[in-house]
Amino acid sequence: MELNIIKEARDKFGSPLYIFDLDKLKERVMMIKERVKSAQCCYAMKANPFLIKPMNEYVDKYEVCSPGEYEICHRMGIDPKKIVVSGVNKTHESMDRIMKLSGGKGIFTIESEEHYDILSKVCAEQQTDIKVIIRLSSGNQFGVDKDMFEHIASEIADDKHLELYGLHYYSGTQKKLSKVEKELAMLDEYAGELKDKYGFELKELEYGPGLPVTYFESDKPVDEAGELDELADLLDKIVNFRHITIEMGRYIATCCGYYITSVMDVKHTDGVNYAIVDGGIHQLNYYGQSMGMKKPHMKLVSENNSEPKPWNICGSLCTVNDVILRGIEFTDISKGDFFVFESCGAYSVTECMALFLSRELPQIVFYSDNSGFTVARKPMGTDVINSQMEG
Repeated sequence: MELNIIKEARDKFGSPLYIFDLDKLKERVMMIKERVKSAQCCYAMKANPFLIKPMNEYVDKYEVCSPGEYEICHRMGIDPKKIVVSGVNKTHESMDRIMKLSGGKGIFTIESEEHYDILSKVCAEQQTDIKVIIRLSSGNQFGVDKDMFEHIASEIADDKHLELYGLHYYSGTQKKLSKVEKELAMLDEYAGELKDKYGFELKELEYGPGLPVTYFESDKPVDEAGELDELADLLDKIVNFRHITIEMGRYIATCCGYYITSVMDVKHTDGVNYAIVDGGIHQLNYYGQSMGMKKPHMKLVSENNSEPKPWNICGSLCTVNDVILRGIEFTDISKGDFFVFESCGAYSVTECMALFLSRELPQIVFYSDNSGFTVARKPMGTDVINSQMEG
């Protein structure tokens, strides 16, 4: 995004501020779909739920992991057919509500025998038929092992309302393609074994490749087009699934986000230069960051042209941990200067400790060349959330 647009946004909306570039977001999704033609593209909305309506025209599916995320989709007018109802904690109440809203449309994941029991009971009560995919565990609390997978699949085979539609698998983020290759080969082989041993035919593979994104200036450059082409080649080798969906959150959303925070105070203590900004670590999150030691892709906007020297850039929280950047060289910094942090379209807006110290939630704006700026969320106080209810 050009600096003049960022300056305009900061002048118009103040700071701290998130800007999400919708043109960049669309380019990102379309690049993925163009290079991985054999698979549908599913957006894991936990990465940034504010983006689901803007991308609805060109993304194929949404992964939803909580009742709240489903309610957001419902309010935004997302077609239930496009929703994969996931999540490690399913309750009868939440599935009853979602089943009534969806009419059974979409796909539901099963991550335990308890999930099967809940979905089977809700569907029987509502006389609704659904498609389910079982999540195979990658060695953590999510999903089930192969023995339980086969047990649940056998139960589904005798169930009037549930159709075993496929398999769900995700093992983590920032993965190398060598690991993706091994996982896909294992999943394809396992699907073949299920068909040969039990007659289970898995139509759909819902797979999270967890491809890497670069956050820091020290990161090695990634040939994203080349990696997507390699992923497409790997997917084309799969023979035991009819349909493939690649599930991505961070990989889609990261590039479109900018975070603006302004300098409120400058001090020099015991030979250390400090700039205090109106944001902080409660609003900015980079996967792999450690106490501000790594410099993300960002810039200081200032009129100063002095020789660079080390600075600690600290936020507005009353904790020594609120150091966004530590010992990074900048020119002299003055009150009123501001920082632009890039690649924060995923997780910063939702994953940080936003309620700490009862600071306001930042304003969020969308930007596109055609529509200019659109306010997605005004600044919101958190003091009401952080205090006892009255009455």
